[in-house]
Amino acid sequence: MVNERILVVDDEEDIVELVRFHLMREGYAVTGVQSGEEALDTLKEGPYDLVVLDLMLPGIDGFSVAKCIRRDQGPS
Repeated sequence: MVNERILVVDDEEDIVELVRFHLMREGYAVTGVQSGEEALDTLKEGPYDLVVLDLMLPGIDGFSVAKCIRRDQGPS
């Protein structure tokens, strides 16, 4: 059984569900959210091994989310 946690971020619910379905079928623990704000809030709850991130999100776009992730997860 795979233990990796994956966060899927896309503003289209159908895409989130499709990616989530296939990853879960392979044994991954998957969380799906639909905005950059939700992604950043979810990442505060615990570490993820992978983030599948749409770049063209409303509000906080994917580039900004990626910058925040890198800033927060950078070397201590």
